[in-house]
Amino acid sequence: MADERSDTGNVGSGPDDLPAQAMLALDEGRAGDAARLAAEVLEADPRHAGALYVLGYALTVQGRYDEAVDVLGRGVEVAPSRPEISIQLGYARLSRRDCTGAMVAFARALDISPHSHTALFGLAKAHQELGENEPAAEGFRRYLAIRPNDAGAWLNLGHCLLELGQLDAGYECFRMAARGDAARYGTALTSLSAASRGRFWLRPSDAARFLRMPEAED
Repeated sequence: MADERSDTGNVGSGPDDLPAQAMLALDEGRAGDAARLAAEVLEADPRHAGALYVLGYALTVQGRYDEAVDVLGRGVEVAPSRPEISIQLGYARLSRRDCTGAMVAFARALDISPHSHTALFGLAKAHQELGENEPAAEGFRRYLAIRPNDAGAWLNLGHCLLELGQLDAGYECFRMAARGDAARYGTALTSLSAASRGRFWLRPSDAARFLRMPEAED
């Protein structure tokens, strides 16, 4: 979810363009190249906020969460007003199961950028991981007000509401997640069936009716 990336300018070929090259590599999914290029920038300027962000993001993608947290923590110290660094720090901490630390990072980002959808989602997810379903549900609602077509967020909200005992509202979230195509329907059905307060059907047509999809053959 952490996709609020900073702008490092146009890509060139000289040493001064290394930050832009590192960001381009990150955007293209080349985490290894992004990390290498960012490290080169940091050799010359250890306090380069953009390079710290790129390196931290790349380390998170590579499953090296402890290193990512260290690098991004330095980035926050260098550039505390840049929300994307705090957001990525939050996701790195969340990946490390440090939900409390993640919430601190996401809250900091939201203080700077109150409508950041990636920070809202991360904060809600951290609450959900701790079993704090009421604030998690509120966070997912705020996120969905900005990104209403995110099926995954509807599923997360649905799970929170089921845990809170709000069954009808929770089931409606799964119906929202199922809308659109067969893949979304299949994901919503699997997720609802696996929920602790979910539903299970022996007949596909019953499931389809419940999620308000075109009736399937038994």
